Amino acid sequence: MSSEIIDAAISHHSDWPAPGTIIQRMAEIDLPRQSSGTEWWYYNFHLSLVDGRKASAFIAFFRTASYKPTQPPNAAVPGVEVEYSLCHSYLLNFAISILPADFDMDSESQAEDAPEGKYYFTSAMDRDNANFMRSVIEVDGRMDPLIKRSSLEFLSQDKITLPDTWIPGDVIVSSTGNLNLQFGSLASVVHHQNSAGDDVYHIVANAQDGSYGFEIDLIPRKPPIHHGANGVVQGDLISPDDGMYYCFVPRCDVSGSIRIDNSTVEVESEHSMGWYDREFGGGIRSWYQASDKSTESSWKWISAQLANGWDLTVYTLYDADIHNGDMTIRDKRAIFISPEGNRIECDDHTLEQLESWTSMMTLNEYGTKWRLVVPGMGFEVILEAPISTQEFRTICVQRGYWEGRVSVTGTMQGEAVSGLGFVENLPPQFVTKFDKYMKRIGHLTAREVAKIYPDRLFNSKHAAEVLAFQSDAEMATKPLDESYLSPLRFTQDARLDVLYDHYFAPVRHLTDRGGKSWRSFLSIACIAAFNDRPEKFKPLLAAMELLHTGSLIIDDIQDESPMRRGVASVHSLWGTPTAINAGTAAYFAFETAIRKISSGMAPEKIVRLYEIFFETMRAAHAGQALDIAGQQRSDLEDVLAGRVDPSILEKRVLSVHRLKTAVIAGNIAKMSALIADATPAQARALSTHCERVGIAFQIIDDVYDIRGWSHVGNLGGNGHLSNKKEVLKRRGDDIRSGKISIPIAKAASMMPLEEVKWIWDTVLSKPGNDDVITQKVIDKLEAYGVVDACVQEAHQMVEDSWVHLDSHLEDNSAKLNLRALGWYLVKYNSI
Repeated sequence: MSSEIIDAAISHHSDWPAPGTIIQRMAEIDLPRQSSGTEWWYYNFHLSLVDGRKASAFIAFFRTASYKPTQPPNAAVPGVEVEYSLCHSYLLNFAISILPADFDMDSESQAEDAPEGKYYFTSAMDRDNANFMRSVIEVDGRMDPLIKRSSLEFLSQDKITLPDTWIPGDVIVSSTGNLNLQFGSLASVVHHQNSAGDDVYHIVANAQDGSYGFEIDLIPRKPPIHHGANGVVQGDLISPDDGMYYCFVPRCDVSGSIRIDNSTVEVESEHSMGWYDREFGGGIRSWYQASDKSTESSWKWISAQLANGWDLTVYTLYDADIHNGDMTIRDKRAIFISPEGNRIECDDHTLEQLESWTSMMTLNEYGTKWRLVVPGMGFEVILEAPISTQEFRTICVQRGYWEGRVSVTGTMQGEAVSGLGFVENLPPQFVTKFDKYMKRIGHLTAREVAKIYPDRLFNSKHAAEVLAFQSDAEMATKPLDESYLSPLRFTQDARLDVLYDHYFAPVRHLTDRGGKSWRSFLSIACIAAFNDRPEKFKPLLAAMELLHTGSLIIDDIQDESPMRRGVASVHSLWGTPTAINAGTAAYFAFETAIRKISSGMAPEKIVRLYEIFFETMRAAHAGQALDIAGQQRSDLEDVLAGRVDPSILEKRVLSVHRLKTAVIAGNIAKMSALIADATPAQARALSTHCERVGIAFQIIDDVYDIRGWSHVGNLGGNGHLSNKKEVLKRRGDDIRSGKISIPIAKAASMMPLEEVKWIWDTVLSKPGNDDVITQKVIDKLEAYGVVDACVQEAHQMVEDSWVHLDSHLEDNSAKLNLRALGWYLVKYNSI
């Protein structure tokens, strides 16, 4: 977009520097601007430490302005105009990336070093910031109702989810004199001049527990540079007032110290440098102001400082459709600053993402390696993150963003060039449907499944590795002579294509179709509830999915089901013998996953994981035995004859659900809690909750058999499915096959006995393809409110269970997800 278009579209605020003004010192624009809806003071540093380690850090002080009502809209008196007052709220973000002592930024082996690096971050806000967010969420009609409900449940109790915290103490922002920001006891920046007349910014940051932070003096060494068009960049562009004034200093001297794990280390100033961004503007919003925008802002921003004295900054600002994810570029800039401080803007440039990393905490995908090409400067470099996990998590941007250190290597005007930089990546992440969010875990699960059940077998060595006969390391270190029995003896003469087609392909037939993978989601969410680093446990995603898929294959054989997930069931295509073998073999993927995650794990913990797994398998098979046998006619006759309480049959059905489904969910939680070192009380509470959610899910599963199954599965006001798309299973299959489900069993407690007898006799006769009689059973259950009662029971079960679990978990983002997942599983079905 040209400068002329931007100048015409964006209003110039009265307290901005006049158009064309050249800023000589950042002190001229340090102080806050009353017209600004949003403003920030941002600093980043690349630090060489005296102990030989390398570190990078950034800190951003945010101030937002809004119009706060004297009372919420629902308390307003009709006919009386609500009064508003200007409210300033505050947010602090800072982080430190620390590389291992022997890290070489020019090395090509950065990927191997990455696990040794660490990323520390703090996000803190005042209560007005949280309450403003709550007011906006309350009136947002675009947000998924489950996520909205879960978020408001926390915020309405004056809580925020960790890792966000409250700013301890008062916030002070000077409006006159020199810049002086005091964000409680956590952070501050104070400007003064030293004896040489240099502008000095004294910047302090402290973690809540004091274990990490920094104290840095930053001195600008290049002149301030305007970004955008004459210092103006595009904001959200809801109105012309949403433009932002943007100026920065691309190179600064730094000195001081940094603290990591309660140890303070001095900075080696000669090989360290800093950056200062100042931005302000944007319109002032009102509390409870609903947005009807169908897009959200997304961006990639780069700052880079090169060894040849040049600096550069690049950004691309996107509008992302919140419904389909389509992205259009709103604005893009590339600005080079010469060693002498001259500004060169290049419109023609490309930023290509080469590698990415997906956070297991937020399910956001971020770039970790990029190619930046600016033809006008003869510039082509690779930007690469030495630590992939530089994710900054905060509810202020839905879930989080990525901001961290990158190395820069490539060429400029034909000469080799290198340097350091920062990349900030805010991906689209607004969730309009929790179902859509859950698909992210499905994609991740598919990737992990493909590592254990690959797309093909390349050779006998690969087949032996996939079948876990021996690890790569063992095969590489042991000689393959006559005295050693090589694992290749199992696969070297086998027909690998046949092996694949009859062992792996039947399972991939279903996993490639994809379910919601809620069991996989549950395993990671439960770990994250106690441990903020679940990345190394990704193989559990595959283990849970393959275990479930194997059980579905066997279940379909035993139920004689012709379809699963909208496609032909495995036994319908491969035959029953192959289906039994492939389905059973999938259970052993758990052991393969444990091999991948157990490095450094205590042996007794590994043994306990196996014990829980085998308990799960025994329970599931016991439940399946009861399910195959079905409810006994003698039990039905005892109910009809009044010899036993009508609820007994329902309890018997629930016992099957508990063994087949609920124990699996509960034991997933138990294993995850064990992995994350939760206390015994926490593990019991979480396991109990997940078990009850599993029962509730199975009740709803029975409801969906009555009311229909589809990909959309939205329950309307009357409890029936609406907006159905692809039908995945026939309506009333339990009735057709003679199965006593929860609604059929509950009929005894809610209907006249003669009606109950007719329903039970009809179901036990297995009406099969008789649509008329099947529909008649369904109509009777609906007419007496039996199905509605099942839905209410499932919802109440989840609510009652959460009350017990609540106090055992920290108020973190994983807890919020677990809350939403419970609601999701009793509102939508996952096949």
